[in-house]
Amino acid sequence: MGPEFRRNLWLELTPRRVVFMIAILALVFFAAAVSGPSWTPYSAAETIYYLIVVIWGARNAGLSIVNEIRDRTWDLQRLSSISAAQMTLGKLFGSTIYNWFGGAICLTVMLVYGFAHGTPGSTILDLIYYVIVGLVAQAAALLASLVAIRRRSAHSRLDVFLYQFLGVVAAIAVAYVWEAADPESALLLGRKSSDVIPWWGAVVSARPFLLLSLAIFAGWILAGCYREMRRELKMQNGPLVWAAFLVFTGLYVAGFDAWLPHEAVMANWNVVALRLALASTTFAALTYVMVLLEPKDRVLYRWYASRIASGGVGLALWGLQAWIMSYGATVLVSLALIWWLFAQGYGAFYPAIAVAGLGFLTRDVSIFVFSSATRRRGDFVAIVALFALYVLIPAILDGVGLKSMLPLFYPTPSNPVWLGPAIVWGEAIVAVAFAVSRVALGGKRVASGSWQS
Repeated sequence: MGPEFRRNLWLELTPRRVVFMIAILALVFFAAAVSGPSWTPYSAAETIYYLIVVIWGARNAGLSIVNEIRDRTWDLQRLSSISAAQMTLGKLFGSTIYNWFGGAICLTVMLVYGFAHGTPGSTILDLIYYVIVGLVAQAAALLASLVAIRRRSAHSRLDVFLYQFLGVVAAIAVAYVWEAADPESALLLGRKSSDVIPWWGAVVSARPFLLLSLAIFAGWILAGCYREMRRELKMQNGPLVWAAFLVFTGLYVAGFDAWLPHEAVMANWNVVALRLALASTTFAALTYVMVLLEPKDRVLYRWYASRIASGGVGLALWGLQAWIMSYGATVLVSLALIWWLFAQGYGAFYPAIAVAGLGFLTRDVSIFVFSSATRRRGDFVAIVALFALYVLIPAILDGVGLKSMLPLFYPTPSNPVWLGPAIVWGEAIVAVAFAVSRVALGGKRVASGSWQS
């Protein structure tokens, strides 16, 4: 038990609060027991668990460090001898220990009720799910606050609400995945209920598979909290954890090729092409997420260039940001997909779409870097620019009858087939040139090794 967790334990679990929680929950469960079949103790415990652990717990987790910053005690804690692991666990579980106390009472009621009604196996799986959904909500809220703290020091009530909201959204995603297990694209087509899931050609039992998947992703969120806490404590993070996460997510998502709609354009692709496409799409999505979340520090980028120019390529690679690694993974897997499509005789149509998609991704990340290199709110500028490029301008062109120009804004077919990709990569090269010039010309300082990620 670390000192931060012990401190929160003393602050949160006071005798008065413990007695109050027990009394309120006892009254609620008694009312549910005598109210008839319309409201059972199990349903009451489930509802209260979501309120206490997921919604309230996510708020407390998001506030755990923000309150320290407001009270001007966070700098003192960062200078203490508390390790990153102790600080992470102390903030995550210490600030929410009162929520977990109430949640434990709710879980006990659900466990007793489930065993009393003859469903012990299903009840145990459900209890594990409830623990995971609460952990994901709170860890996601803490991770969101840590990422925001890295970007700025001021935090309003709206910011705290957003941290809580992100945690609740993560919990909703967990709940939706727990209920959706249709092998014929339940998530994409809205159909639910299936006892099995096809994954990498094997048919596995749905509930244990989804439960294990959710537990693993909860572990990845905890790893993200730990790495962000290390950054807050001015420790260096290497690229291995993010590289492992990329490998895991790529392999995990690629196995769900059976979930793709059969009427899609890629219906005639073989399983290798489908899995490569799923992996590259996953990496591209992670690239967009991380280029938005990570600070685009031009001093860091100049440090990359100086290390590479001086022969320290390994040192530069060790300090790569997550969005750069995700972009590199997208390029590698997309090139493998393009080669496979050509090798299998699919023609030039699909490879051209993939090449255009890479061009759009390159252009978009360059817009983020260019906009954020000197502007304080550069990410907002980049988002507005991408909204105009992907929504406003195409809508205008479509309205005036210029659909033939849409390949300039979407990875769509063009005539001839390589015209669209060529133009898109022209846009990408221009965007890269502007981003590089903004980074290179914006000052003369070269970062030291302390800027490694």
